[in-house]
Amino acid sequence: MLMCWVMDVEAETLHEITPLIKTYNVYVLFSGGKDSLVALHIVNRAACSLGKNITAVYVNTTASIPDNIKYVRKICRKFGVKLQIVQPKESYFDLVRRWGFPTIGRRWCCFHLKIEPLKIYFSDNLDPLRIVFDGIRADESARRQKFPRLGYHKHFESLCYHPIFYWTDEDVRSYAQKHGLFLNPLYELGFMRASECWCPVFKTLRQFQSMKQCYPEFFRKLVKLESELRSGGSMIYRNGRRIYLRDI
Repeated sequence: MLMCWVMDVEAETLHEITPLIKTYNVYVLFSGGKDSLVALHIVNRAACSLGKNITAVYVNTTASIPDNIKYVRKICRKFGVKLQIVQPKESYFDLVRRWGFPTIGRRWCCFHLKIEPLKIYFSDNLDPLRIVFDGIRADESARRQKFPRLGYHKHFESLCYHPIFYWTDEDVRSYAQKHGLFLNPLYELGFMRASECWCPVFKTLRQFQSMKQCYPEFFRKLVKLESELRSGGSMIYRNGRRIYLRDI
């Protein structure tokens, strides 16, 4: 029954995106997570059936677990998709030294590390027949449920479409299994959510402990960054107290 539903949502999605791909030049935001992987795969399938090429766009936030970009490159080679890598004007480390670590109330990281580099890339890429696809799903947050599935993105200055918007997490996993998609190995290490950006807002203490074990060199860079802040700020702030990486 479940597989039947997955096939239905898959067929429906292909039906909906094919006219868009036929009309526009296609760019797919690919972070390395399973949602963007499935979005990239199904969009590429539709494009290949039309004899069209697409471009995957990855944002190197400069705060990514090192193996994430390796995975992104590997998948794009496997799919035969052109990969475009963009990055912010200033690194995460430089911005933290200036503003301190991002917090729930001051999430400067999303705009400056992700949206702004994409905004610059698309503004420099003067393509009047452009559409941007991504892996956003409605059930990820109440805020995202209000997004239009097809709309004009003010920062990208182009149409933006969410092909798996109404898919559930189980739909995504079932599709990946059905098509033999290789999920990011970071999932098995306890990472991902958003490992392309290691900002502390939604990261857990356990994830930092895993990073120390799996990526000690990158962990040491973050410990050093903490020590450079004159404010004495810590990367982790939970339940009203600071938790310093040096103490993990």
